[in-house]
Amino acid sequence: MVQKSGRFLSRQVVFCDIKVTSCDMDSSASLWVTMPIIRNIVYGAAERGADVQQLCREGGITPEMLEKDEVLAGLEVNCNIMEAALRLTKDPFLGLRIGQATSPVVLGMVGLLMESSPNLQTALVNLEQYVRTVTKLYDFYTEVRGEELALYCEPIPAWNSLSPETARMSVELSFSGTLHIVRMLTGKTLYPLRISMRYPRPRDTRAYLQVLKVEPSFGQSSNHIVFRLKDVRLPVIGHNPTLTALFRDLLEKEIAKTRQRESFANEVRRAVLQNFDTTLPQLTDVVTVFNTSPRTLQRKLKDEGTSFQEIAESVKHELALGLLKDSSLTVNEIAYKLGYAEPSVFRRAFKKWTGTNPKAYMG
Repeated sequence: MVQKSGRFLSRQVVFCDIKVTSCDMDSSASLWVTMPIIRNIVYGAAERGADVQQLCREGGITPEMLEKDEVLAGLEVNCNIMEAALRLTKDPFLGLRIGQATSPVVLGMVGLLMESSPNLQTALVNLEQYVRTVTKLYDFYTEVRGEELALYCEPIPAWNSLSPETARMSVELSFSGTLHIVRMLTGKTLYPLRISMRYPRPRDTRAYLQVLKVEPSFGQSSNHIVFRLKDVRLPVIGHNPTLTALFRDLLEKEIAKTRQRESFANEVRRAVLQNFDTTLPQLTDVVTVFNTSPRTLQRKLKDEGTSFQEIAESVKHELALGLLKDSSLTVNEIAYKLGYAEPSVFRRAFKKWTGTNPKAYMG
């Protein structure tokens, strides 16, 4: 069962764009996370020795913005803050630690809906259905297999490519946070049967056993945590049918509004970023997402004053800046990832964007 939806924000929206030092109104950022999720990370890192001011500075936001639930942080703002948190705390398992204190409040209206759900399985399905109201950086979805239920947590491919360590941290935080939220919702302590993760096995896995009570299987094809089906059918302590109907109705109405006001160009841009894996998707790849033809897609973009080429160039610019932070990749490898047939073409494009060459940018 996989359901994907839009976001809930009834207030005025402010976006934190990639590579900015302040937040501007009416930005076209298409991949974001709500500020309560960022706040949870910043304050969790601060409890372990990180400085709030420095974390915010490295993320390109102010400490005051942390208290504004209507602020949305873009992908690179999110990654910069998480990278700083890992570095300043010197704790490679920071995500697991923060998850141990994460509550449904972090998820806003979705958390309230989970708290009023009839049982744990329904609460997790509600998270699956409405997660896009709090972030477009990763998906949650559930799958029932016989007498088991698997909860998947998948950061978008672009995140895994740009900042694999923070993508991993987000998955660890999500799994640890799930166990804490389960305890809050049901009053029961549940541990998973098993866990799978895409990422390499670290040398020391004791933190997983301490927090999750299970050592994950690493290097797998997906990130998921598996529970007994009978366990996730436990009732939720705060079940309230009236509130469930109210929160669901509010979320559905806001999703409908979001779909009406979002530009097609922004949808295309997000599709390009979400489907970036080993290489940048081409026009022929993106049209399948919208079940349309290249000509129709280009016409709709032209009506909004842009083109697929312009969107692709903008995405290449953003991805290039992020990928150049990864010292494990050469300039040539980054060029090919971004779809350039020749590294020299990438170097010329990068100089046009930034006024410098890739090697100089890498320092």
